[in-house]
Amino acid sequence: MSSLISLTLAGEPDVKGYLAVDAAVNNRSYGGVRIAPDIKPGTIQRIARAKTLKYGFLGLPVGGAKACICADPYMPEASKREILRRFGEAIRPYLKTKSFVPCEDIGTTKDDIRYMLISNGVKVMPRTLTDASLNYTGTSVYIAAVGAASQVGLDMSRASVAVEGFGSVGSSAALAFWKGGIRVVAVSTVYGVLYNDAGLNIGELMKLRDTAGDRVVEVYQGGEKMRGVSLAEMGADIFCPCAQPDAITADNARLVRARIVCPGANCPVTPEADEILFGMGVLSVPDILASCGGVLGASMRRAGVKEESMEHFLSEVVGCQIGQLLAAAIRENRVPALLAERIAKQRFDKAKAEAESNGIRGRIFKTGLELYRKGIIPQRLVQPVAPRYFHNKFAPVESLSEFRQD
Repeated sequence: MSSLISLTLAGEPDVKGYLAVDAAVNNRSYGGVRIAPDIKPGTIQRIARAKTLKYGFLGLPVGGAKACICADPYMPEASKREILRRFGEAIRPYLKTKSFVPCEDIGTTKDDIRYMLISNGVKVMPRTLTDASLNYTGTSVYIAAVGAASQVGLDMSRASVAVEGFGSVGSSAALAFWKGGIRVVAVSTVYGVLYNDAGLNIGELMKLRDTAGDRVVEVYQGGEKMRGVSLAEMGADIFCPCAQPDAITADNARLVRARIVCPGANCPVTPEADEILFGMGVLSVPDILASCGGVLGASMRRAGVKEESMEHFLSEVVGCQIGQLLAAAIRENRVPALLAERIAKQRFDKAKAEAESNGIRGRIFKTGLELYRKGIIPQRLVQPVAPRYFHNKFAPVESLSEFRQD
Protein backbone atom coordinates (compact mmCIF):
# COMPACT_ATOMS: atom_id res chain seq x y z
CA MET A 1 0.00 0.00 0.00
CA SER A 2 1.18 3.50 -0.78
CA SER A 3 2.53 5.96 1.78
CA LEU A 4 0.23 8.90 2.45
CA ILE A 5 1.19 12.38 3.61
CA SER A 6 -1.60 14.52 5.04
CA LEU A 7 -1.13 18.29 5.10
CA THR A 8 -3.03 21.31 6.36
CA LEU A 9 -2.32 24.33 4.17
CA ALA A 10 -2.52 27.23 6.58
CA GLY A 11 -3.85 30.45 5.12
CA GLU A 12 -7.14 31.92 4.01
CA PRO A 13 -8.89 29.54 3.91
CA ASP A 14 -7.22 26.55 5.58
CA VAL A 15 -7.45 23.50 3.29
CA LYS A 16 -6.38 19.88 3.45
CA GLY A 17 -3.90 18.39 1.02
CA TYR A 18 -2.61 14.87 0.44
CA LEU A 19 0.26 13.22 -1.37
CA ALA A 20 0.21 9.45 -1.90
CA VAL A 21 3.31 7.75 -3.32
CA ASP A 22 2.56 4.16 -4.24
CA ALA A 23 5.88 3.15 -5.79
CA ALA A 24 9.13 4.72 -6.97
CA VAL A 25 11.58 3.67 -9.65
CA ASN A 26 15.06 5.09 -9.16
CA ASN A 27 13.54 7.28 -6.43
CA ARG A 28 10.99 8.89 -8.75
CA SER A 29 7.20 8.70 -8.91
CA TYR A 30 4.76 10.42 -11.25
CA GLY A 31 1.16 11.52 -10.77
CA GLY A 32 -1.43 14.23 -11.16
CA VAL A 33 -2.36 17.03 -8.77
CA ARG A 34 -6.12 17.01 -8.40
CA ILE A 35 -8.41 19.63 -6.89
CA ALA A 36 -11.64 18.10 -5.61
CA PRO A 37 -13.90 18.97 -2.66
CA ASP A 38 -14.63 15.59 -1.12
CA ILE A 39 -12.08 12.94 -2.10
CA LYS A 40 -11.08 10.54 0.69
CA PRO A 41 -7.47 9.72 1.68
CA GLY A 42 -8.02 6.02 1.06
CA THR A 43 -9.29 6.77 -2.44
CA ILE A 44 -6.19 8.84 -3.18
CA GLN A 45 -4.05 5.85 -2.24
CA ARG A 46 -6.09 3.58 -4.51
CA ILE A 47 -5.64 6.01 -7.40
CA ALA A 48 -1.88 6.15 -6.83
CA ARG A 49 -1.85 2.35 -6.91
CA ALA A 50 -3.84 2.33 -10.14
CA LYS A 51 -1.26 4.68 -11.68
CA THR A 52 1.54 2.23 -10.87
CA LEU A 53 -0.46 -0.66 -12.30
CA LYS A 54 -1.16 1.23 -15.54
CA TYR A 55 2.56 1.75 -16.04
CA GLY A 56 3.10 -1.86 -15.05
CA PHE A 57 0.61 -3.22 -17.59
CA LEU A 58 2.50 -1.29 -20.29
CA GLY A 59 5.84 -2.59 -19.01
CA LEU A 60 7.12 0.91 -18.26
CA PRO A 61 9.51 1.48 -15.31
CA VAL A 62 7.54 4.31 -13.68
CA GLY A 63 6.17 4.53 -10.14
CA GLY A 64 2.70 5.91 -9.51
CA ALA A 65 1.62 8.71 -7.19
CA LYS A 66 -1.33 11.06 -6.69
CA ALA A 67 -1.77 14.43 -5.00
CA CYS A 68 -5.04 16.06 -4.05
CA ILE A 69 -6.09 19.40 -2.64
CA CYS A 70 -9.52 19.33 -0.99
CA ALA A 71 -11.05 22.49 -2.41
CA ASP A 72 -13.52 23.79 -4.97
CA PRO A 73 -12.05 23.26 -8.48
CA TYR A 74 -14.22 26.12 -9.75
CA MET A 75 -12.70 28.71 -7.41
CA PRO A 76 -11.38 31.98 -8.89
CA GLU A 77 -8.11 31.57 -10.76
CA ALA A 78 -6.16 33.75 -8.33
CA SER A 79 -7.36 31.67 -5.38
CA LYS A 80 -6.46 28.44 -7.14
CA ARG A 81 -2.94 29.63 -7.89
CA GLU A 82 -2.43 30.70 -4.28
CA ILE A 83 -3.56 27.32 -2.93
CA LEU A 84 -1.35 25.53 -5.46
CA ARG A 85 1.60 27.66 -4.35
CA ARG A 86 0.95 26.75 -0.71
CA PHE A 87 0.58 23.07 -1.57
CA GLY A 88 3.83 23.15 -3.55
CA GLU A 89 5.54 24.78 -0.59
CA ALA A 90 4.30 22.01 1.73
CA ILE A 91 5.63 19.22 -0.51
CA ARG A 92 8.70 21.13 -1.74
CA PRO A 93 11.20 18.45 -0.58
CA TYR A 94 9.47 15.90 -2.82
CA LEU A 95 9.39 18.32 -5.74
CA LYS A 96 13.02 19.38 -5.34
CA THR A 97 14.33 15.81 -5.28
CA LYS A 98 11.96 14.75 -8.10
CA SER A 99 10.70 11.94 -5.88
CA PHE A 100 7.28 13.27 -6.91
CA VAL A 101 6.96 14.63 -10.46
CA PRO A 102 3.52 16.28 -10.82
CA CYS A 103 1.28 16.73 -13.83
CA GLU A 104 -2.21 18.07 -14.53
CA ASP A 105 -5.36 16.31 -13.34
CA ILE A 106 -9.00 17.06 -12.61
CA GLY A 107 -9.23 20.70 -11.58
CA THR A 108 -5.73 21.65 -12.76
CA THR A 109 -3.97 22.41 -16.02
CA LYS A 110 -0.36 22.05 -17.06
CA ASP A 111 -0.01 25.82 -16.61
CA ASP A 112 -1.23 25.45 -13.02
CA ILE A 113 1.41 22.81 -12.36
CA ARG A 114 4.11 24.91 -13.97
CA TYR A 115 3.11 27.83 -11.73
CA MET A 116 3.15 25.61 -8.62
CA LEU A 117 6.69 24.48 -9.41
CA ILE A 118 8.16 27.83 -10.45
CA SER A 119 6.58 29.73 -7.54
CA ASN A 120 8.41 27.33 -5.20
CA GLY A 121 11.75 27.60 -6.92
CA VAL A 122 11.53 24.18 -8.59
CA LYS A 123 12.87 23.97 -12.11
CA VAL A 124 10.42 22.57 -14.65
CA MET A 125 12.10 19.62 -16.29
CA PRO A 126 12.13 19.66 -20.10
CA ARG A 127 9.54 17.37 -21.69
CA THR A 128 7.71 16.84 -18.39
CA LEU A 129 4.44 18.73 -18.90
CA THR A 130 3.12 17.35 -22.19
CA ASP A 131 -0.04 18.08 -24.13
CA ALA A 132 -2.88 15.77 -25.10
CA SER A 133 -2.21 12.86 -22.73
CA LEU A 134 -5.79 13.05 -21.44
CA ASN A 135 -7.03 12.78 -25.03
CA TYR A 136 -5.25 9.45 -25.31
CA THR A 137 -7.06 8.30 -22.18
CA GLY A 138 -10.31 8.80 -24.08
CA THR A 139 -8.90 6.92 -27.05
CA SER A 140 -7.96 3.91 -24.94
CA VAL A 141 -11.46 3.89 -23.40
CA TYR A 142 -12.90 3.54 -26.90
CA ILE A 143 -10.39 0.87 -27.91
CA ALA A 144 -11.04 -1.13 -24.73
CA ALA A 145 -14.81 -0.89 -25.25
CA VAL A 146 -14.47 -2.27 -28.77
CA GLY A 147 -12.42 -5.16 -27.40
CA ALA A 148 -14.97 -5.80 -24.65
CA ALA A 149 -17.85 -5.75 -27.13
CA SER A 150 -16.22 -8.51 -29.16
CA GLN A 151 -16.09 -10.65 -26.01
CA VAL A 152 -19.80 -10.34 -25.19
CA GLY A 153 -21.10 -10.45 -28.76
CA LEU A 154 -22.22 -6.82 -28.82
CA ASP A 155 -22.62 -5.35 -32.31
CA MET A 156 -20.96 -1.95 -32.01
CA SER A 157 -22.81 -0.62 -35.05
CA ARG A 158 -26.03 -0.99 -33.05
CA ALA A 159 -24.62 -0.17 -29.62
CA SER A 160 -25.42 2.84 -27.45
CA VAL A 161 -22.97 4.61 -25.14
CA ALA A 162 -23.43 6.81 -22.06
CA VAL A 163 -20.46 8.89 -20.87
CA GLU A 164 -20.42 10.19 -17.30
CA GLY A 165 -18.30 13.34 -17.15
CA PHE A 166 -17.76 15.48 -20.23
CA GLY A 167 -14.39 16.87 -19.19
CA SER A 168 -11.07 16.29 -20.93
CA VAL A 169 -11.25 12.50 -20.67
CA GLY A 170 -14.99 12.01 -21.11
CA SER A 171 -15.26 14.34 -24.08
CA SER A 172 -12.33 12.69 -25.86
CA ALA A 173 -13.86 9.25 -25.24
CA ALA A 174 -17.25 10.41 -26.52
CA LEU A 175 -15.56 11.92 -29.58
CA ALA A 176 -13.75 8.64 -30.30
CA PHE A 177 -17.02 6.69 -30.17
CA TRP A 178 -18.78 9.29 -32.34
CA LYS A 179 -16.02 9.27 -34.96
CA GLY A 180 -16.24 5.47 -34.93
CA GLY A 181 -19.89 5.74 -35.91
CA ILE A 182 -21.15 4.58 -32.52
CA ARG A 183 -24.22 6.21 -31.02
CA VAL A 184 -23.49 8.28 -27.89
CA VAL A 185 -26.92 8.74 -26.33
CA ALA A 186 -26.03 10.52 -23.08
CA VAL A 187 -23.31 12.66 -21.51
CA SER A 188 -23.25 14.39 -18.14
CA THR A 189 -21.54 17.16 -16.19
CA VAL A 190 -22.14 18.66 -12.75
CA TYR A 191 -25.05 20.56 -14.37
CA GLY A 192 -26.99 17.45 -15.34
CA VAL A 193 -27.52 14.90 -18.08
CA LEU A 194 -28.04 15.45 -21.80
CA TYR A 195 -29.90 12.60 -23.54
CA ASN A 196 -30.92 11.77 -27.09
CA ASP A 197 -31.72 8.17 -28.02
CA ALA A 198 -30.95 8.90 -31.67
CA GLY A 199 -27.46 10.01 -30.70
CA LEU A 200 -25.83 13.31 -29.73
CA ASN A 201 -23.72 15.35 -32.12
CA ILE A 202 -20.47 15.10 -30.19
CA GLY A 203 -18.62 17.30 -32.67
CA GLU A 204 -21.03 20.14 -31.97
CA LEU A 205 -20.91 19.45 -28.22
CA MET A 206 -17.12 19.72 -28.29
CA LYS A 207 -17.31 23.15 -29.91
CA LEU A 208 -19.87 24.32 -27.35
CA ARG A 209 -17.76 22.94 -24.52
CA ASP A 210 -14.91 25.29 -25.48
CA THR A 211 -17.09 28.27 -24.59
CA ALA A 212 -19.73 26.90 -22.21
CA GLY A 213 -17.58 24.48 -20.21
CA ASP A 214 -19.62 22.14 -18.00
CA ARG A 215 -22.79 24.09 -18.86
CA VAL A 216 -22.63 22.58 -22.32
CA VAL A 217 -25.41 20.17 -21.30
CA GLU A 218 -27.68 23.18 -20.71
CA VAL A 219 -26.98 25.11 -23.91
CA TYR A 220 -26.97 22.23 -26.42
CA GLN A 221 -30.26 22.18 -28.34
CA GLY A 222 -30.24 18.61 -29.65
CA GLY A 223 -31.30 16.61 -26.64
CA GLU A 224 -33.35 16.27 -23.47
CA LYS A 225 -31.99 17.89 -20.30
CA MET A 226 -32.34 15.87 -17.09
CA ARG A 227 -31.21 16.15 -13.48
CA GLY A 228 -30.92 13.60 -10.74
CA VAL A 229 -30.50 10.76 -13.25
CA SER A 230 -27.85 8.05 -13.03
CA LEU A 231 -26.27 7.23 -16.38
CA ALA A 232 -25.35 3.77 -15.13
CA GLU A 233 -29.06 3.00 -14.79
CA MET A 234 -30.20 4.43 -18.13
CA GLY A 235 -29.85 1.24 -20.13
CA ALA A 236 -27.12 2.19 -22.61
CA ASP A 237 -25.16 -0.85 -23.76
CA ILE A 238 -21.83 0.70 -22.70
CA PHE A 239 -21.42 2.89 -19.65
CA CYS A 240 -18.21 4.92 -19.42
CA PRO A 241 -17.64 6.55 -16.01
CA CYS A 242 -15.12 9.30 -16.80
CA ALA A 243 -15.51 11.64 -13.84
CA GLN A 244 -15.04 10.77 -10.18
CA PRO A 245 -13.80 7.62 -8.40
CA ASP A 246 -16.30 5.24 -6.79
CA ALA A 247 -19.03 5.90 -9.33
CA ILE A 248 -20.18 2.30 -8.90
CA THR A 249 -20.18 0.84 -5.40
CA ALA A 250 -21.84 -2.07 -3.64
CA ASP A 251 -24.80 0.25 -3.02
CA ASN A 252 -25.67 0.88 -6.68
CA ALA A 253 -23.95 -1.90 -8.65
CA ARG A 254 -27.13 -3.99 -8.93
CA LEU A 255 -28.87 -1.05 -10.62
CA VAL A 256 -26.41 -0.97 -13.54
CA ARG A 257 -28.20 -1.84 -16.78
CA ALA A 258 -25.24 -1.65 -19.16
CA ARG A 259 -23.68 -4.78 -20.67
CA ILE A 260 -20.20 -3.24 -20.48
CA VAL A 261 -18.65 -0.81 -18.01
CA CYS A 262 -15.57 0.81 -19.58
CA PRO A 263 -14.10 3.62 -17.47
CA GLY A 264 -11.94 6.63 -18.17
CA ALA A 265 -11.84 7.70 -14.52
CA ASN A 266 -9.46 6.30 -11.94
CA CYS A 267 -10.94 3.69 -9.59
CA PRO A 268 -14.58 4.29 -10.61
CA VAL A 269 -15.67 0.77 -9.59
CA THR A 270 -14.98 -0.51 -6.08
CA PRO A 271 -13.71 -4.08 -5.67
CA GLU A 272 -17.02 -5.08 -4.05
CA ALA A 273 -18.95 -3.61 -6.99
CA ASP A 274 -16.72 -5.46 -9.46
CA GLU A 275 -17.71 -8.75 -7.82
CA ILE A 276 -21.40 -7.84 -8.05
CA LEU A 277 -21.17 -6.80 -11.71
CA PHE A 278 -19.32 -10.01 -12.50
CA GLY A 279 -22.10 -12.03 -10.90
CA MET A 280 -24.67 -10.09 -12.96
CA GLY A 281 -22.88 -10.89 -16.22
CA VAL A 282 -21.74 -7.30 -16.78
CA LEU A 283 -18.25 -7.08 -18.28
CA SER A 284 -16.41 -4.48 -16.19
CA VAL A 285 -13.19 -3.48 -17.94
CA PRO A 286 -10.46 -2.72 -15.36
CA ASP A 287 -9.60 0.98 -15.28
CA ILE A 288 -5.88 0.17 -15.44
CA LEU A 289 -6.56 -1.18 -18.93
CA ALA A 290 -9.27 1.14 -20.22
CA SER A 291 -7.57 4.39 -19.17
CA CYS A 292 -3.94 3.41 -19.78
CA GLY A 293 -3.79 5.62 -22.88
CA GLY A 294 -3.07 8.70 -20.77
CA VAL A 295 0.15 7.45 -19.21
CA LEU A 296 1.18 5.83 -22.50
CA GLY A 297 0.48 8.99 -24.48
CA ALA A 298 2.42 11.17 -22.05
CA SER A 299 5.40 8.78 -22.06
CA MET A 300 5.46 8.47 -25.84
CA ARG A 301 5.08 12.21 -26.36
CA ARG A 302 8.01 12.89 -24.04
CA ALA A 303 10.06 10.52 -26.17
CA GLY A 304 9.04 12.32 -29.37
CA VAL A 305 7.04 9.43 -30.84
CA LYS A 306 5.01 10.60 -33.81
CA GLU A 307 1.23 10.83 -33.62
CA GLU A 308 0.54 8.07 -36.12
CA SER A 309 2.90 5.68 -34.34
CA MET A 310 1.22 6.40 -31.00
CA GLU A 311 -2.23 5.73 -32.38
CA HIS A 312 -1.12 2.52 -34.11
CA PHE A 313 0.56 1.21 -30.98
CA LEU A 314 -2.45 1.99 -28.84
CA SER A 315 -5.05 0.51 -31.17
CA GLU A 316 -3.21 -2.47 -32.65
CA VAL A 317 -0.82 -3.55 -29.90
CA VAL A 318 -2.33 -2.44 -26.60
CA GLY A 319 -5.91 -2.94 -27.82
CA CYS A 320 -5.15 -6.49 -28.91
CA GLN A 321 -3.71 -7.39 -25.52
CA ILE A 322 -6.65 -5.86 -23.65
CA GLY A 323 -8.91 -8.12 -25.71
CA GLN A 324 -6.74 -11.13 -24.89
CA LEU A 325 -6.83 -10.40 -21.17
CA LEU A 326 -10.60 -9.96 -21.13
CA ALA A 327 -11.02 -13.20 -23.08
CA ALA A 328 -8.84 -15.04 -20.57
CA ALA A 329 -10.86 -13.67 -17.64
CA ILE A 330 -14.13 -14.76 -19.26
CA ARG A 331 -12.72 -18.18 -20.10
CA GLU A 332 -11.54 -18.69 -16.51
CA ASN A 333 -14.76 -17.24 -15.08
CA ARG A 334 -12.70 -14.71 -13.16
CA VAL A 335 -13.23 -11.02 -12.30
CA PRO A 336 -11.15 -9.18 -14.96
CA ALA A 337 -9.72 -6.67 -12.47
CA LEU A 338 -8.09 -9.44 -10.42
CA LEU A 339 -6.32 -10.89 -13.45
CA ALA A 340 -5.32 -7.45 -14.79
CA GLU A 341 -3.85 -6.38 -11.45
CA ARG A 342 -1.81 -9.58 -11.14
CA ILE A 343 -0.36 -9.22 -14.62
CA ALA A 344 0.35 -5.50 -14.15
CA LYS A 345 2.08 -6.10 -10.80
CA GLN A 346 4.31 -8.80 -12.27
CA ARG A 347 5.29 -6.58 -15.19
CA PHE A 348 5.93 -3.59 -12.96
CA ASP A 349 8.21 -5.58 -10.67
CA LYS A 350 10.19 -6.81 -13.68
CA ALA A 351 10.46 -3.31 -15.23
CA LYS A 352 11.51 -1.79 -11.89
CA ALA A 353 14.20 -4.43 -11.34
CA GLU A 354 15.62 -3.88 -14.83
CA ALA A 355 15.58 -0.08 -14.47
CA GLU A 356 17.30 -0.15 -11.08
CA SER A 357 19.88 -2.76 -12.07
CA ASN A 358 23.49 -1.86 -11.32
CA GLY A 359 24.73 -3.77 -14.32
CA ILE A 360 26.41 -2.00 -17.23
CA ARG A 361 23.23 -1.82 -19.32
CA GLY A 362 21.24 -0.55 -16.36
CA ARG A 363 23.77 2.18 -15.55
CA ILE A 364 23.98 3.29 -19.19
CA PHE A 365 20.19 3.46 -19.45
CA LYS A 366 19.82 5.48 -16.23
CA THR A 367 22.53 7.93 -17.28
CA GLY A 368 21.06 8.38 -20.74
CA LEU A 369 17.55 8.84 -19.38
CA GLU A 370 18.70 11.48 -16.91
CA LEU A 371 20.56 13.37 -19.63
CA TYR A 372 17.47 13.26 -21.81
CA ARG A 373 15.23 14.49 -18.99
CA LYS A 374 17.56 17.46 -18.50
CA GLY A 375 17.38 18.27 -22.20
CA ILE A 376 21.07 17.53 -22.80
CA ILE A 377 20.36 14.71 -25.26
CA PRO A 378 18.26 16.15 -28.11
CA GLN A 379 14.94 14.57 -28.92
CA ARG A 380 15.95 13.93 -32.55
CA LEU A 381 18.44 11.32 -31.34
CA VAL A 382 15.80 9.48 -29.32
CA GLN A 383 12.93 9.59 -31.83
CA PRO A 384 14.20 6.83 -34.17
CA VAL A 385 14.57 4.27 -31.37
CA ALA A 386 11.63 5.30 -29.16
CA PRO A 387 8.91 3.21 -30.89
CA ARG A 388 11.03 0.08 -30.64
CA TYR A 389 11.66 0.79 -26.95
CA PHE A 390 7.93 0.86 -26.18
CA HIS A 391 7.29 -2.29 -28.20
CA ASN A 392 10.06 -4.13 -26.35
CA LYS A 393 8.90 -2.95 -22.92
CA PHE A 394 5.31 -3.98 -23.61
CA ALA A 395 6.54 -7.40 -24.81
CA PRO A 396 3.71 -8.68 -27.06
CA VAL A 397 2.35 -11.93 -25.70
CA GLU A 398 3.12 -14.88 -27.97
CA SER A 399 0.76 -17.12 -26.02
CA LEU A 400 -1.91 -16.61 -23.41
CA SER A 401 0.09 -18.43 -20.72
CA GLU A 402 0.74 -15.15 -18.90
CA PHE A 403 -2.99 -14.61 -18.59
CA ARG A 404 -3.72 -18.01 -17.11
CA GLN A 405 -4.47 -18.38 -13.43
CA ASP A 406 -1.64 -19.64 -11.23
